[in-house]
Amino acid sequence: MKKLAVSKLDITPLLSNLLIVSAVVAASAPVILGDRLVLIVSGVIRQGAIMLQEFSIFLQRLLG
Repeated sequence: MKKLAVSKLDITPLLSNLLIVSAVVAASAPVILGDRLVLIVSGVIRQGAIMLQEFSIFLQRLLG
């Protein structure tokens, strides 16, 4: 009887390439976006603060 060889899926090169691509995108974002980057980041921070406030209210109602 022959045993079938089970090959493992090696995702290390894929993850390495993904890390390199994300580093390049993060490094080039200020050059590509310019002044709009400040607006995008401030919007993300504002939305994050709103989400934290809503979650805080939810926890207060849940525990109170």
